[in-house]
Amino acid sequence: MTIVWTPTTSLFEDARSTLAAAPAQTPQDRFEAAAWAALLDRIGPDLLTRECAPSHLTASAVVLGPQARSTALVLHGRIGRWVQPGGHLEPGDRSVAGAAAREAQEETGLVGRLLPVPVLLSRHRAPCRPGVVDWHLDVQYALLTEQTAPVVSPESRAVAWWPVDQLAGLDQRGELAWGVLDSVERACRAAEGHGAA
Repeated sequence: MTIVWTPTTSLFEDARSTLAAAPAQTPQDRFEAAAWAALLDRIGPDLLTRECAPSHLTASAVVLGPQARSTALVLHGRIGRWVQPGGHLEPGDRSVAGAAAREAQEETGLVGRLLPVPVLLSRHRAPCRPGVVDWHLDVQYALLTEQTAPVVSPESRAVAWWPVDQLAGLDQRGELAWGVLDSVERACRAAEGHGAA
């Protein structure tokens, strides 16, 4: 593993405090938070880089429109399914939450109010380097914004607003990436708790 950048101490400490504040509603929530924190302690700042194998931390944002009735999803260039915007942490990121907001803006052109606490820790198969990187440890946030026209980034095939109540149908047809439905449901509940729904 060749690490091409070293995360700052402040970003590393932010990741540690982010995992400590992660949801603990279910046994799976509690297991993921504890396991990721143990990995972070064992591996150190390298876990925050895309070069780290067999897993590394990523950040994403479930982008919600007014009253959390719609969500902006991107059609992922590699996996060909609809997913919330997100990706790897990069040099210059000062926090995991900031990385999620940056990814949302880069992939959709949308900005808004990012809720400060993650809505979900989602461990899923990594499309970045199959056979080398097994897992993305994705810290997922909710981003509240106006439903303005999104912009497609070069790494996506499309970006579109979807009514939240239509996502189950997309999921049943295999058009959503794994876990997106749960992520959006969690984000909608978090938005409601912040008076946005």
